[in-house]
Amino acid sequence: MKAEQRKEIETNSLVLAVQRLRKHISGRTLYYFVGILAVIAIVVGFYYYFSSERKHARDAILLQLTTADNAEKLKAGMEDHRGTIYGSLFKLHLARHQLRNEGLPKLGTDNSTARLQAANSVDEARKYFLELTSEFKEKDDPALLQEAWIGAAEAEEALVGLPKPDNQAEFRGNVDKALEYYDKGTAILPDTDFTKRYKARADKIRANKEKFVADQKEIYKPTPSLFSSPPTTPKSDATVPGLPPFPKGDIPSLPFGPPPPPTADPKVPTLPKVPDAKTPPDPKPADVKPPEPPKSADPKKTPEPKPADPPKPPDPKAK
Repeated sequence: MKAEQRKEIETNSLVLAVQRLRKHISGRTLYYFVGILAVIAIVVGFYYYFSSERKHARDAILLQLTTADNAEKLKAGMEDHRGTIYGSLFKLHLARHQLRNEGLPKLGTDNSTARLQAANSVDEARKYFLELTSEFKEKDDPALLQEAWIGAAEAEEALVGLPKPDNQAEFRGNVDKALEYYDKGTAILPDTDFTKRYKARADKIRANKEKFVADQKEIYKPTPSLFSSPPTTPKSDATVPGLPPFPKGDIPSLPFGPPPPPTADPKVPTLPKVPDAKTPPDPKPADVKPPEPPKSADPKKTPEPKPADPPKPPDPKAK
């Protein structure tokens, strides 16, 4: 009985609440309520729309960064997204490409033109890495900031001892700046193996700085080429040990082509020219004689037979 009464009371309370709500919502209040719900729905729809578009745009930029496999595409992406974190990522990839693909592997070549191009690539990579040290923040991107300092240090180290193209007395890299960049890079995340490896590299260079600079100068020392300059004729007064001196005056130049035929010496008798055995000379018509008829062989003389001796008479004493 009590349960039925409780249920009846709850039902009556719900009916009373609905009736009161309908009474308050009637008129302008209903329009306000419906309008607020519509505004909330529109705001939520725009939020999801712009979030989806931003996600698609981010995916397109990352796809562009992934497919950029040369310097031209990386530079185009860097210019398109300059001032954003994506532009800095394009610049970081461009600096890596210029240093590790176009610079360091080709810097030790003996070809002066290829070495100049490689040095320019390393110089460009150093510039990009130094720009990234001010774009990345240690609080937000400590690993990227450390890579920027280490990359600038590697580029600076590689250019130590390489003469500038416009002034051979100055070098394109400075060992003190390389050590400074190493110190700034290794101060970030000091407990990692990556940092410890480059810290040991910087300490080794600092302990043998003069030898390191001398070795770099020796590496980039130009080597003489066999075809760098045309050969020059020796002077007439130059002497070589063990050989007679050159005659004074200009050295006559040898003519081009085969040497002239030797002249006959009147003192040496010349032999008549022997005709070639393979091609006998044709006889003159006057010297041609008709062939003689073959001589018949003489018949052999047969000896005449001698007459036979007459038989002897029998001897009577033999009996």
